[in-house]
Amino acid sequence: MKDNSKNLDELLRKLKEVSVEILVEDELMSILRDEKVYAYIGFEPSNVLHLGALVASEPLIRLAQYGVRIKFLLAEVHAWLNGKGELKELRSLAELNEKLLKGICKARSIDLSLVEFVYGSDYQFKEDYIKSVLQLSKIVTAAKARKSMNMITKKDYAYKVSSEIYALMQVIDIGYLNVKIAVGGLDQRKIHVLAREYLEKCGYDKPIAIHTPIILGLDGRSKMSKSLENTILLTDDEPSIRRKIWDAFCPEGQVQNNPLIDIVKYVVFPWKGCLEIGNMRFEIFSEFENMWIRKEISAPKLKEVMIIEVSEILRRISRNL
Repeated sequence: MKDNSKNLDELLRKLKEVSVEILVEDELMSILRDEKVYAYIGFEPSNVLHLGALVASEPLIRLAQYGVRIKFLLAEVHAWLNGKGELKELRSLAELNEKLLKGICKARSIDLSLVEFVYGSDYQFKEDYIKSVLQLSKIVTAAKARKSMNMITKKDYAYKVSSEIYALMQVIDIGYLNVKIAVGGLDQRKIHVLAREYLEKCGYDKPIAIHTPIILGLDGRSKMSKSLENTILLTDDEPSIRRKIWDAFCPEGQVQNNPLIDIVKYVVFPWKGCLEIGNMRFEIFSEFENMWIRKEISAPKLKEVMIIEVSEILRRISRNL
């Protein structure tokens, strides 16, 4: 990365806008002066990507806009260990998601020469990778590996050995793929902390971690999830988007635990840079937030605007497939 200190400060500000935690800022600023640095994020191909993928990958997009090279891991082996299907069908879903991720990058004007797509099955069965996983297994307790998976695996898989293998593999992925910055949702935090604690003992560099918020599902009861049918898929058409947003939980004046406000803050503003409602134009989220809290914007009005905004974002992606 060939930017001066002023540009690095600006990048840090932009990263903090779309994340909830950076482990740690001083290390990040130091590593970004290295032109050979890689950042990455991994996605299980358990289904088509949804809006949550836009939130989780936003720091990666902003890093790439500043010239940092990025990697997307299509983690079909992890999905298999997590009980999401068989490897062949998961590979097919991963290939579809690769196209969507490329569409996201193109829609955001990312130089694709900075972007690399990696499939887990292309390296995770290799002898040297497995040896690294086994080496890590000798120094991490089963309890610690299991605890790191609490927010990731299904409850019925939480105490199977595959869950612990999953955690160790994700740690080794960071070192094996030669990435210095790991990006992911806050549900990945314990894995990243494990990586920061143990990767150096396995001969790899200690990574920096950037964590994004977990946006609420449209039902307002749990996180956005493909399996819970409370999400908007990146392949949804406009009628589906309209139906889902119109039916979404959206208490007027409430910011916390409000899925549409999450989407406004972490999807619309990062993608568009503003929000327009009638003759009002909000350049920063806090301006909109203040009016929303005062109930000067109704839920039906917000929903109509969100239908338009989300549909346009997904069209931008589809036009670049």
